[in-house]
Amino acid sequence: MHCRTSPRFHLTLLGACLALASCGGGGYESLPASPPTPPAPPQSQAPFTPGPGDLPHAPGLYPYATPALLALDLVYQPTPVSGSGWYLADKSNCRQLAGPPPSYPGGMVTLDTVNLDEDKADDCEPEIKVLASSGDGQVKSAAAKMRLRGSSTRLAQLKSYRVKFDKGVTWSGEDTLNLNKHPYDLTRVRNKLAFDLMRSVPYHESLRTQFVDIRYDAGDGAGPQPMGLFTHVEKLGGKSYLERRGWVAGSNVYKVAAFNFNADARLQTLADGKAGPGFEQLLEIESDSGNHRAIVAAVKALGDDETPLQTTFGRYFDRNNYLAWLATAILLGNWDTASQNYGLYQPLGSDRFYLLPWDYDGALGYPQQPGAAAYPSWNRGLSSWWDSTLHRRFLSAPGNLALLRAAVEEIRGKYLTDAAVKQLLDSYRPIVEPLLARAPDADQLDARGSGTPMQQWTAEYQRLQTVIGANHGLFLESLQRPMPFWLAGSDKAGSLELDWGWPAPFHPQGKPISYRVEVARAVAGKEAFAADTMALQPAPVSGRTALNLGPLPAGRYLVRVTASDADGNRSNAFDSTVLDGKTVDGALCLAMPGATPC
Repeated sequence: MHCRTSPRFHLTLLGACLALASCGGGGYESLPASPPTPPAPPQSQAPFTPGPGDLPHAPGLYPYATPALLALDLVYQPTPVSGSGWYLADKSNCRQLAGPPPSYPGGMVTLDTVNLDEDKADDCEPEIKVLASSGDGQVKSAAAKMRLRGSSTRLAQLKSYRVKFDKGVTWSGEDTLNLNKHPYDLTRVRNKLAFDLMRSVPYHESLRTQFVDIRYDAGDGAGPQPMGLFTHVEKLGGKSYLERRGWVAGSNVYKVAAFNFNADARLQTLADGKAGPGFEQLLEIESDSGNHRAIVAAVKALGDDETPLQTTFGRYFDRNNYLAWLATAILLGNWDTASQNYGLYQPLGSDRFYLLPWDYDGALGYPQQPGAAAYPSWNRGLSSWWDSTLHRRFLSAPGNLALLRAAVEEIRGKYLTDAAVKQLLDSYRPIVEPLLARAPDADQLDARGSGTPMQQWTAEYQRLQTVIGANHGLFLESLQRPMPFWLAGSDKAGSLELDWGWPAPFHPQGKPISYRVEVARAVAGKEAFAADTMALQPAPVSGRTALNLGPLPAGRYLVRVTASDADGNRSNAFDSTVLDGKTVDGALCLAMPGATPC
């Protein structure tokens, strides 16, 4: 494959921000602005221009916007099970049995039984009956069902739960409480902070959130026991979700599980337009119109390079919504939104898709939290979304990077401000700190630095005030380096050939890119690419994205390609491999002969 010349983008600074009313944002919640900054040269094109396709914004959407603590009492009600069926014998053993095993004491589902449900994908989903009462009086001894929720958080000792009221009962118009513990977030406020900040951003809607203090009575005579601090996040999708926003009834709402607008064999519909058997492995259907042909067509159109992007994008997406969603994700540092952690709304009768925020507990500087797993080097700034056909095609089109930068600057200067962050954090602290300082939360804070858990919490909580500025800087840095790519190795008659031509080479500034290739023996007990393991290190190459390295003796090899420009800005491949339990960023491990994965 050959390198295609990338268009050169002349990025200019954003000029004076437009007034909120002028960009169609009237009615959104007002938050404090950052101190004024010196004016910059005017932007040739405003990032946001109101249009008829903009998402409707319903007044009063956030009735409990002021941070507060909701007291929620849950009282266990006997929940018997019997006969043959799927049962959890233990947390890793879901199987069909003739009757309930000992994990269902006396043939009853208990909260301990529910807590065994650590595998979201298996056939077991135990839930218990409870009576729910809210401290504000909206819910009084209402019948409900309670079960586990979440994915990786199910493995934590402190769980997250879904409480769904019986028909006719709601709290603030919602029949489902998604009660998140956020066990891996030391601050326990990242998700709420993100959604509260997003209330003020026009063109894409946030979700309602509320701090909740749960007390649970198991009915064993011990009385109500504290379960600690949770954060309720409004359910994405469903009839009432659409009604509250004034959106079209019967529309599609998807929660993205593993989807980045790239072609996938599982993204299929049946003859009548309903979702095919593998569809929800990619897109979980939260509201169902019964017709999902449009998302299949959108992916096909995005993958057709012969169709101008302007035609495809204009049919399937709204520019204001797209820029607002992506710019906000950039500033909040939600890098893990290329293929998950967001939603899609497709109004009934339309082919257009609107991006929606969902799940921000891994944002706002979480990767820098003490003890957090390091993200790959490419997974910050613009490059985080480069593997997506949608984002790559939009951002590589002439003028669109300047448009995105303008959107980032406007949202940073008007909505996601330091003053807004401080105001919210100051309002949260007297609510959350006392709860986190006592059991059960105090014993389970994810504190892996120095000092007591609450000292570490205080330091991390204070650091939250700086992370949006840091994310802004990471975005600007990412505009100076080549975009990442995938590595592929093949055996050509005994010679190792490397290819890094997908996606096509691209530099945001249009600069020439050169590539350094490294091949080292994968030796146990040796650092990756240590000097005494190097097998090949040819001279840097440019103008090409494949290289035949010649024959190599049989064995395992680490291969790495680093892209750079003349100013020394570098990027690695998307790939990574593991050697001696350590992740090697930007590298593949290949066995020769055959160039097969190690």
